[in-house]
Amino acid sequence: MTGGTIELVRTDPRVRRTHRALHDAMVALCLLDGFRSVTVDQLVEHAGVTRATFYTHFRDKEHLLLALAEQVVGDVLDRFQQADGGDRLQLLFEDAEAHPDRLRVVLRGEGDGVALRRFVDAVAAVVAEVDVDALAAGMPPLVADPELAARAFAGQVVEVLRWWVDAGADGRPRPHRDDVVLQLRRLAITGRTDPADPRRSPLMAASAATHSHP
Repeated sequence: MTGGTIELVRTDPRVRRTHRALHDAMVALCLLDGFRSVTVDQLVEHAGVTRATFYTHFRDKEHLLLALAEQVVGDVLDRFQQADGGDRLQLLFEDAEAHPDRLRVVLRGEGDGVALRRFVDAVAAVVAEVDVDALAAGMPPLVADPELAARAFAGQVVEVLRWWVDAGADGRPRPHRDDVVLQLRRLAITGRTDPADPRRSPLMAASAATHSHP
């Protein structure tokens, strides 16, 4: 899960503890002062490891940030694979609500945006897969180029997710998670399908019911 337990290919518990400590240190320091201000000395002090241990596992702080991004992306993809279609969005926002800090580091574009681009690519790939499955199931084609449509919706999801997670961190009122998910689904359908597309009817009905019963 995003921000949850780090699952590594290596099974050595000492490696898991070291990676978890360094990941947590990177998250805490990035959120405090930003990635550019983070030093290896700060990372090892915060994680409680030596510089030698750090360099045994990571080339530099950029390598550590990329590893953190890969962990977040892997967790998100694992969550996506647990559900079908629309439920993926629900799971993504549930996970973000439960474990926001790692995701905030990625969504803020720390490290020249490398982690963010990796995350957007992963979300777009899942959106494209859902679109292909819908077409194979007999749904009408989208009104936009499939790759453009997948990228556009992935961009919406990621930007709304960043805005929503940050709202909880800086004290701004955070809209209810389920309402945000419903509105994103509505945007995906109305913005990417023909008015006669059968996917519109149940979504519009659900939206009307939700907004009439706050």
